[in-house]
Amino acid sequence: MRRGRGAIIAIVALALLALVAYTGYAATTVYQQLDGGRQELVAAKAGMSAAKLSIDPAQLRASAAHLRQAERDFSEAGRRARNDPALRALAGLPAAGRNLDAVTHLAIIGADMSRAGEAATAVAIQVAGLKQQYAGRALTPDDLQVVLQQAQGIAKDYSASTQAIGQQLRDAHAKRAEVTTTDLVGPLKDAYDAVDAALAQADTAFLRFQDVRQVLSDFLGVRLPT
Repeated sequence: MRRGRGAIIAIVALALLALVAYTGYAATTVYQQLDGGRQELVAAKAGMSAAKLSIDPAQLRASAAHLRQAERDFSEAGRRARNDPALRALAGLPAAGRNLDAVTHLAIIGADMSRAGEAATAVAIQVAGLKQQYAGRALTPDDLQVVLQQAQGIAKDYSASTQAIGQQLRDAHAKRAEVTTTDLVGPLKDAYDAVDAALAQADTAFLRFQDVRQVLSDFLGVRLPT
């Protein structure tokens, strides 16, 4: 009888160890996916910055690919954080629950910002193509008027992109407002500090993005007539 009880205890102990191990694996996977998304965003930003010095739209297309991968990484991290049984069980503990909820929000914010970047990059690719068209020659006043007309066409064609970017940023801000960082573990606090800085930069960039003349002036290196 005692041997039977010992076997049951051993089985329960092994099951608990397996649960702990799986929970650790699930948490590690979520972290890796979040970090993967972060790295893809960093790569996309670097590509966008380099594109300002280049007339090759390929750099922007590469940035768009990084942004799509970032969105996938963040979305998968959020899905696992929300739905993984072991992590949901862990969420029943007050402190762990708050941190897990913050992780879920972080994933949603990352996906929102990735989608906003994708929409912006789609427009930037068109602008880079316009720059390539006029590369290597001095622009005459007539050229500037033509460029302005083309810019207005780009603005009209991609007005939906502008609306999408604005909506994604509003969604990201809304999710950020739902998280209080006071009780979060150190790495999560740092992550939210980075999110706050990124959102501020995105808001500023979005204001400039809506000014087609300014966007084209930056890419073409000339001041367009008003």
